[in-house]
Amino acid sequence: MRSHNTLPRVRQTEVQLLADAVRRDFAGMNPATPEVWDAPPPVKVIDCVLSLNRPYRTVVWPRVEAFASAHRDVLRCVELRALIGSFGSPTEFMRRALNTRDSRRAATLVGVVDYVIAEQERFDGATDDDRLRAWAKWARPGDYLAVGVRGFGLAGFQYLRMLFGADTVKPDVHVLRYVARAVSRKVSDIEALYLVESAAKAAGVSVARLDGEIWSRGAAGPHLSAPPCAP
Repeated sequence: MRSHNTLPRVRQTEVQLLADAVRRDFAGMNPATPEVWDAPPPVKVIDCVLSLNRPYRTVVWPRVEAFASAHRDVLRCVELRALIGSFGSPTEFMRRALNTRDSRRAATLVGVVDYVIAEQERFDGATDDDRLRAWAKWARPGDYLAVGVRGFGLAGFQYLRMLFGADTVKPDVHVLRYVARAVSRKVSDIEALYLVESAAKAAGVSVARLDGEIWSRGAAGPHLSAPPCAP
């Protein structure tokens, strides 16, 4: 059993401030953990990497949807790795399969795919999805340091975990801003992560559900839905 004693200390007063803000701002929120997006694992990995510092609705989702439609036979991460390798380069794969020219992101995608392929072998399960769900719930935020992929930090790692069912939060710009407003100070990504996890528990709501609500309000407004892994 892994220890949770490495969690940074957060001020209890700030947890309470954030929990009060959550109760006020999201009073009608469904408290339950959202259902996991049922896309194949390769599609989830692509979604995660493309979403790094990019507008989700206008840039990421159209490309993810187009890839999923064109490559319905790519169901395993090793199949995605083979598909990438069938192009002249990862950059060429990004250009032709995902309609984007970004050599750095192409390298990030390859690194994350390789990490996911290797990591899931440590867990039992009949499918990639089964094994990666087990990984997502076992992993801890600090494990992102072991990924070793340039351009893939804590927020990306947390989003990947969420896509495979972890009830946690990704400390993106919207979460950082929301937490900073609630506690009246600038917070680091790791502080925001643990403040949200603690506040969600205090407010009696799912962490992933709260993440989705904060993202929806910050990125698209309350009238639009959040990414597929959120409500």
